[in-house]
Amino acid sequence: MTDHSDHRTAPARQDISAQVTNDHALRRPSSHSWAEVALDAIRDNVRAIKRFIGPSRWLWAVVKADAYGHGAEAVASAALEAGADGLAVSCLSEAGDLRAVTRAPLLVLAPGDIRAAAWMVRLGIIQTACSRPMVEAMSQAAQRLDKPARLHLKIDTGMGRIGVRPEEAVAFATFISELPGVRLEGVFSHLATAESAEESYALIQFQRFQQVLAQLKDAGIPIGMRHLANSAATLRFPSMLLDGVRAGLLIYGILPDAPGLAPIRLRPALTWKTQLSFVHQAPAGSPISYGSTYVAPTDSIVGVLPLGYADGYPRRASNRARVLVRGRECPVIGTVCMDHMMVDVTALPDAQVGDEAVLLGRQGNSAITPNELAAWAGTVAHEVPTVIGRRVKRVYLDQERAAVSAAPARAGAGAQTAAGDLSPFPEGEPR
Repeated sequence: MTDHSDHRTAPARQDISAQVTNDHALRRPSSHSWAEVALDAIRDNVRAIKRFIGPSRWLWAVVKADAYGHGAEAVASAALEAGADGLAVSCLSEAGDLRAVTRAPLLVLAPGDIRAAAWMVRLGIIQTACSRPMVEAMSQAAQRLDKPARLHLKIDTGMGRIGVRPEEAVAFATFISELPGVRLEGVFSHLATAESAEESYALIQFQRFQQVLAQLKDAGIPIGMRHLANSAATLRFPSMLLDGVRAGLLIYGILPDAPGLAPIRLRPALTWKTQLSFVHQAPAGSPISYGSTYVAPTDSIVGVLPLGYADGYPRRASNRARVLVRGRECPVIGTVCMDHMMVDVTALPDAQVGDEAVLLGRQGNSAITPNELAAWAGTVAHEVPTVIGRRVKRVYLDQERAAVSAAPARAGAGAQTAAGDLSPFPEGEPR
């Protein structure tokens, strides 16, 4: 297995801690709503996962989709500081943004693009291997650059999305092993039903994966790291921990919606807040919002929140969800609009413009979890923070450093490091 022991001390081109400020005004930004991301919670969660899986196992912190909406650069820095061994992303642009700020191992989970092969080799980014043309392009780039192309072989054991079929695995791995300049550092697969109550299909996938691993061993092909478990499988199937796990939800303090999870102590990292922007009386019989899907049953007090589905709040949660105002659950009433949503604050007769409302997270002794909001919206917890929009300002809190910071500026596509151009398709890149 490749030694990456120096990555946690590698100097970052853009240090998130250097941007931290004690400006209290950042706690109440001028934007219409904001998401507070507790970096100390990210660190605590990473430490908890590392304790759970044991020190000998590798932890891939999954920070794709802007770290599930939490902010990839800030989360990646915190996760690595707390002991995460590498970062997993979905696409080339995500890898480029993170390579600008860290030399930690970066695994791209997508099939790749042959036009970016040299770029990936130059920056030492690990490519998912499931396409012969992509692997050949990586080999050719490695020979030109005199630098190894790093690969993890993906086996499709039953997800039906990306990967080499089990019966083709040995031939494909042999193909990789015979190419010059290519280094096979790992083999992995992905579970389709790790959160399902019925666990039989996950066990079938595991069995298929084990069979492939045995066949590769019999063929004498070194495979490096074996990883299969996502967040749900990490807590549910101890035998699937293998050499390492890929944790997404757990990093952010969100428990998978699955039965039979082993206990682990996590802290939700994100709290989504706004303020009442308008309060008005609604006599009994008053329709509320588009389609008049809600009619006030009695004289009511309606609070208006200045955000809606354009900001990522699920329209499907209309007339079902709750928000917290003054520590009390207030029902969402009427259809969630693009830029506004209404809540019933009749139980809070003194409610006024400027009162804080929490859409996700804790307020006082009450809390709304991603799993609850997902249930109201008929979706999964993964989606809830991920789709929080760009208009929602991210504010980073860090109790370990007693500080607050605004979201860091993102690395530009043309940013430079000693490793080279961070654009996957720079001008003049060999095609």
